[in-house]
Amino acid sequence: MTVREFDEFLIALDPDARGETSPDGLKWGDLDAPVRGVATTWMASMDVLRRAAERDLNLVIAHEPTFWYHGTPANPELAQCARDGVDVSAKTGFLDEHGMAVLRAHNNWDAYPEYGIEACLRAVLGLGEPRERIGDFFGLFEIEPTRLVDLARDYGGRLGLPCVRFAGAPGQMVRRFALAYGASSGTQRYFRFRELGADAVVCGEAGEWPAIRPALDMGLGVVELGHQATEEMGMGGLARLLREHFPDVPIEHVPAEPSYGFARP
Repeated sequence: MTVREFDEFLIALDPDARGETSPDGLKWGDLDAPVRGVATTWMASMDVLRRAAERDLNLVIAHEPTFWYHGTPANPELAQCARDGVDVSAKTGFLDEHGMAVLRAHNNWDAYPEYGIEACLRAVLGLGEPRERIGDFFGLFEIEPTRLVDLARDYGGRLGLPCVRFAGAPGQMVRRFALAYGASSGTQRYFRFRELGADAVVCGEAGEWPAIRPALDMGLGVVELGHQATEEMGMGGLARLLREHFPDVPIEHVPAEPSYGFARP
């Protein structure tokens, strides 16, 4: 098996997702290189690359950028790094030293049924299908009346988080919420959630002034679970799907390390 064959498999999952504005595809390496093993992960950080190399997993399939920019075919990540004077030589040197390649699976994977990002998150949170879809990536869910602080505790516990940020009155009752995994900042988006009757937003990461503050002014509670925390299990789902289709290739989910630690003053 080659890197190209894995890339072609990813394309076939949703051919429309690999268009002119897509960030997906090869980020580093040779498409014709043989694949000794595959690591799926939320982000191909240096820590993930080291752990993958130790396991001889020379193809890494990541959901988010490897070189920190949201690249497109016309404006690749590496071109943006060069333009802005961002030195990537430590990472590219490591990749070359270990004969590794990186593919990105983003646009085709968020909404992929059963194995994808949202499907895996909903399974962990114990959610069925949304009451209503909000665009391509968000949904409105109805639950038994629950205090905002208890919702934060429940979902944080299900994801194994040491703590969870929330915004709003702890005792605010939530009967209906918008699920906005990953990055979900945007005043207009949060206004739309409220307009559709949401009491709260359960999100990945949200900007403080473009999302959290408008939400508070609108009376929306917010439970912020983290970008990685709401998406990493979906990359475990990709590993499962790949193992079903490529049983002779070692394939592992190598979770990215947590982005933050926590300190009590």
